[in-house]
Amino acid sequence: VENEIRPLVPMVYYHVWDNYPPPMFNRPFYLSNDVIVSISKVTHDIVSKVAPEVENIYHPHAVDPKIFRPLSTSQKAEIRRKSFPNDKEERLLFFWNNRNARRKQSGSLVWWFSEFAKEVGKEKVRLIMHTDPNDTHGQPLQYLIKEAGMDDGTIMISSEKVAPEILSNMYNMSDCTINISDAEGFGLATLESLSCGTPIVATMTGGLQEQVTDGEEW
Repeated sequence: VENEIRPLVPMVYYHVWDNYPPPMFNRPFYLSNDVIVSISKVTHDIVSKVAPEVENIYHPHAVDPKIFRPLSTSQKAEIRRKSFPNDKEERLLFFWNNRNARRKQSGSLVWWFSEFAKEVGKEKVRLIMHTDPNDTHGQPLQYLIKEAGMDDGTIMISSEKVAPEILSNMYNMSDCTINISDAEGFGLATLESLSCGTPIVATMTGGLQEQVTDGEEW
């Protein structure tokens, strides 16, 4: 029914593809659309190579800078003091905000961070994982944290849904935000973090690559 529908209703495909090589097997699907809206520069380049004759628009994610914005040093210190009133000394704080799913490598993060914490001193670092620890598509995070010996406050779970303003505070009080996904369309949490002025550690996949370059240098 393509000849009946497309003259009246243009078909737009909001698309993401994380990594190279260009998926040539997607060409028939790309050609069946009038416009492809690419979520990242990687996606835009891939679609351009696979189906150059189809209109291809780059339209990335964005965040509200009125909410996700840097706070003052004193504001950050106050948020952290209220969040961890029992800390005798300030720890280097890492933040992970993702779905607990396989491609997000949540279980691997627990293992790698526990190794890092043992090397530098558990009392000096902390990881907050803002996620559902019991997601059916993820890892049993509370069990893994306990098995790694990190259930003493070195790795903590934040599982409650919070307002964007609270999430912004969590980015602001952190020293670094982590995203180690093996496939990531864009990585909205890392963009939110950067909008708050908090640096990120990210893998070179999908839209995450856009967030760790100035266009020339990584």
